[in-house]
Amino acid sequence: MCRFIKTSIILLLLNTSVAFASATTHYDYPLENPYAATILGTPKEFKAELPKYNRIPYKEYSLKMPNVKTIPDVFWYHRWGLKYAVTAQNKKAPLIFAIAGTGAGHRSAKMKLFQRAFYQAGYHVVTISSPTFTNFMVNASKTAIPGNLQEDSADLYRVMQQIINEHPKLEVTDYNLIGYSLGASQAAFVARLDDQEKAIGFNKTLMINPPLNLFHSVKVLDNMLTANIPGGVDNFNAFFKKFMKNVTEYHREHQKLDLTGSEFYYQAYQDKDTSDSKMQALIGVAFRMSSSDMIFVSDVFNNLGYLVPKNTPMGTTTSLTKYSKAARRLGFSDYVEEVYLPYFSKTTGSSREDIIAQSSLLSIKDYLQQSDKIGLMHNENDPILMKGEIDTIKSLFPGRAMVYPYGGHCGNMEYKDNVAYMVNFFAGSNK
Repeated sequence: MCRFIKTSIILLLLNTSVAFASATTHYDYPLENPYAATILGTPKEFKAELPKYNRIPYKEYSLKMPNVKTIPDVFWYHRWGLKYAVTAQNKKAPLIFAIAGTGAGHRSAKMKLFQRAFYQAGYHVVTISSPTFTNFMVNASKTAIPGNLQEDSADLYRVMQQIINEHPKLEVTDYNLIGYSLGASQAAFVARLDDQEKAIGFNKTLMINPPLNLFHSVKVLDNMLTANIPGGVDNFNAFFKKFMKNVTEYHREHQKLDLTGSEFYYQAYQDKDTSDSKMQALIGVAFRMSSSDMIFVSDVFNNLGYLVPKNTPMGTTTSLTKYSKAARRLGFSDYVEEVYLPYFSKTTGSSREDIIAQSSLLSIKDYLQQSDKIGLMHNENDPILMKGEIDTIKSLFPGRAMVYPYGGHCGNMEYKDNVAYMVNFFAGSNK
């Protein structure tokens, strides 16, 4: 989830009680409620002990990929190339590529977690933005229409090979792969592609909280918002305006509190219990911001004429306000129905049903069940899954799945037990 979710938790301080984990359970992550876990993440006192971000030797780079389309002037601020980061050991070491989740960049909070955890464990770490992130879409995607797991994985695989070529002095013993949320699904497809082409040779791959089927999760996320806006989606702009007003007012009242750490949000959550409907709306808003960006970039980059009329001049000083307001009314389902499916139906000749099926982990079921190099870390109560999907996901990783009883969608990634599992998975010491 993007930082927008956490910085907006203050809207949720209402009156409905939410259950906390019992102190007697063997898994002591503190939030049983899936929505609260998704939003709050892990409070400070429950996090793994890791080096501070400013104490690890990360460095950012820009990568110019060959054979990409000309970047429209309106995206001038991305013309320096694809941004990524390298956290390098000062000796020969294994390397782990990390893929971000929906709408997240290479510097997002969870990517920083990977940098800190795996650098401490002795790995080189390379963090790469999600193919749904604007900087990736305009600099590394062949279509700028993300969501096709095979296309996205091919783009990511090219990027990884190019990064390896850009750092010939980095001494690497072996290569590994990790991703969370959508990035986890893409990691599986990248690993499969690598087994076919053998250009890198990944040793192990860990998938964290992947959706089973992208389009199923899209519907769940859109419904979280639309079902909880008074008056429906037609009132979204008014809802969003009030949303941001409440953020500002709460911040003004609590200026002495540190809003940069999850302990603030945890404290606020404990002070006043919250309702599931409000938390669902907040999660939906955060993902709506990602879908709005995707729709705008895909539309302009490909001159589709969906949001912006075809051949509209879009320069460095063009006002985007009216397009932004219009885009906020559009969810992932709109992107799928109006942009994604028409494009891939036309370019591939595949049916709607086949395209949707290709967005599922079940499309590579045999590979996932047979590969002993790929593992899973998930949560039973992940709210972006449909009923029964977690059991189907578990069946794809016989003997290679760690599924925690709660933690929401990626909410427990910083919890000490989860971090230990991640690191031990690659070290081969998980039992």
